[in-house]
Amino acid sequence: MKRILYGFITALIIFLGLGFAYKNAGDVTVRYYGGLAWQAPLAMVLAVVLTVGVVLGFVASLNRVMRLHRQLSVVRKQVRHMEQEVANLRALPIKDVL
Repeated sequence: MKRILYGFITALIIFLGLGFAYKNAGDVTVRYYGGLAWQAPLAMVLAVVLTVGVVLGFVASLNRVMRLHRQLSVVRKQVRHMEQEVANLRALPIKDVL
């Protein structure tokens, strides 16, 4: 059921995107500093801007992801060590104190 819902939402987004691209097929000019300019359809300009934003967001999050990955490996090593200690303690014979 969830797969059908996601498929429907994906198809709807693609349909709306294609409709937007069709309705806004005219070229726009993006001007930069120094007299540089880029002329392309509005949908392409928006797609490029979205892609650049996603890539920059991914690059910006890499530092935190790598730090969390290192912390996770340290914690996993500690868990393995503690599990070994528990296994060793369970293997000790219990002596009567009385």
